[in-house]
Amino acid sequence: MNNHTIGKATLIVGVLSALLMFNACGGIGNNDASGVGGARSQNSSPREIVDFAHIEKEYQESVAKLSWPEKYKAPANLVGEEKDGQFQSGYGDTQASNYYQCAWERQWLDTYASDEQAASKALHELEKVPSMPFMGPDRCDDATRNFFKEHMRKAKLGDPSGFQQDVQTNCPVM
Repeated sequence: MNNHTIGKATLIVGVLSALLMFNACGGIGNNDASGVGGARSQNSSPREIVDFAHIEKEYQESVAKLSWPEKYKAPANLVGEEKDGQFQSGYGDTQASNYYQCAWERQWLDTYASDEQAASKALHELEKVPSMPFMGPDRCDDATRNFFKEHMRKAKLGDPSGFQQDVQTNCPVM
C-alpha cells in the first residue's frame, strides 16, 4: 500500500466513524416515557412504525418537557424529514433529545471559561443525558454512550475538547 492509499483509507474510516456516532442514537427501539424527555403517545408501542404526524407530535411533546438554555429555542417542528415517510416510534423524542444535548453542550462551551454558574448549570443538565430514553441500550450503542461519558469527564476537568468535537461533528448549525 502506498501513502496515498493509506491516506484514503484513513479518511474513509474517519468519515464512517463520524457518521456512525451521529446516527448511533437515531431513534431505533422503545420509547419509554420515563425519565427526561420520552414523550410517547398513548397509542404507540415499542418499535411501532408511525407516520410523520406522529413523530412530529412526539418531537413537540418532548421539546415542551425538556429544559433549555436561556437564550436557546429548539425548532418548533422537525426539520428535514420526509412528510410522507415512515418512522419508528421514538424518533421524534430522539431528535428533540439530540437538540437538548447539543444546546447544553454549546451552553457549556460558551460559558465554561467566563461564567462558572452557567457552566455548572449546563453540566447539571448534561448529567441527565445518560438516563434519557434516547441514550438507552435499545436506541443507542455502547460506543456513543461511552463517547458521551468521556466528553463529560473531560468537561468536568475544564477540557472543552470532547464537547467541541461532538458539537462540530453532530450538532446542527444554529
